[in-house]
Amino acid sequence: MKFEKYGFYKIDIDYLEFLHSRDKQVFYSDVEEYVKKPHLGILTQIGDMKYCIPLTSAKTKHLGWTNTSRHNLVIYEMVNSSSVRKKDICKRIGNTEIYKRILAVLEIGKMIPIKEGLYEYINFNDVENSFYRSLLKSEYRFLKLREQSILKKAVALYSKQKSTGIVEACYCDFEVLEKACNEYSQVLKWEKADNQTVETVALSILQRYAIAFEEMAKVS
Repeated sequence: MKFEKYGFYKIDIDYLEFLHSRDKQVFYSDVEEYVKKPHLGILTQIGDMKYCIPLTSAKTKHLGWTNTSRHNLVIYEMVNSSSVRKKDICKRIGNTEIYKRILAVLEIGKMIPIKEGLYEYINFNDVENSFYRSLLKSEYRFLKLREQSILKKAVALYSKQKSTGIVEACYCDFEVLEKACNEYSQVLKWEKADNQTVETVALSILQRYAIAFEEMAKVS
């Protein structure tokens, strides 16, 4: 397994909603800003599918989590007390002036299957909000240093679920989601074919009208 193109991606929000309807462990919200939620990808050669791994924003509960586990990875940075902001999720390291600031969490256990046309690469230079752009870059650098570890965890987690058929608590059901992914992709193909048919019929009608007008013009 490998990363096809390592980076962050936005996932089609309608597709996320569809997957969520099949498995409530899939991260999805109908709030307007959710469409910007980044996923790490694109992972290839996991079974017959490509996968993306969602990031979730930092929360107070993450301060008590271990930095790494079988199914997630806490993304953080060490900062001086003078750099701590009011809304930061952070904790002081001992009696020092150093703080551990939580940026996000990579939820490997909630990775989702993906296909072409359902994701868009996030170019940091296109992100207008400077704070959000800086956050994404910090998260990217942290995860890039741990690329191979992430791949190993993803493979181990996926392989275990597939071989045992056991879906552990808070994990996505990959079997269910892969079927849903194929189903959704098939529906998109049908809709595209229908649209092309409508366009073809409309063009044919316009062409017939054009020919008719030309004939009328010749007669007159």
